[in-house]
Amino acid sequence: MRRLWRGQNLPLAATTAVAALLYALACIRYRESNFFSWPVFVNFFGDNAFLGLAALGETFVILAGGIDLSVGAVIGCTSIAAARLIGLGWHPLAVFVLLLALGGLFGAAMGVVIHRFRLPPFLITLAGMFLVRGLGFVVSLQSVPIRHALYDTLSDFRPGGVPVTALTFAALLLVAWQVARSTRFGRAIYAV
Repeated sequence: MRRLWRGQNLPLAATTAVAALLYALACIRYRESNFFSWPVFVNFFGDNAFLGLAALGETFVILAGGIDLSVGAVIGCTSIAAARLIGLGWHPLAVFVLLLALGGLFGAAMGVVIHRFRLPPFLITLAGMFLVRGLGFVVSLQSVPIRHALYDTLSDFRPGGVPVTALTFAALLLVAWQVARSTRFGRAIYAV
């Protein structure tokens, strides 16, 4: 137990403790609404998995001494673009691959500008955030529903009552943990 509160484990342990405390306070405050139940706990992670996935990526950026302010805007823009493309008849898997690639290219382009011209990441990613947010408004000013059989199947897929989004987050959390702790790439990130 003592080792948990030392060195590299301290930020994760502190974050876990704060999250547990806040969840416990919510359970006490909302006990009449059955907040302390398995479905609510699982849905908390399932509904917010996209935030956890963004935080995993941002963790590596921050560990390397950088910052990326455009993450939320990229999530919003790619989400509305995905809904629009699926609505136009594209297959969801093709849309997911395309938008992941475009998001990666956008991030890489900002990285090249930051590195090549030695500009502050804060300014470049702030400009990127406004650019992508504007592109999202160009795609659609209103929410767009997603109607596709594969999307519905993935949304309803709950092995053991756990949403696939929560399982994806848990799996990628373990992958990120291993990459950060046990690979040359992870050690290089910590070294920076």
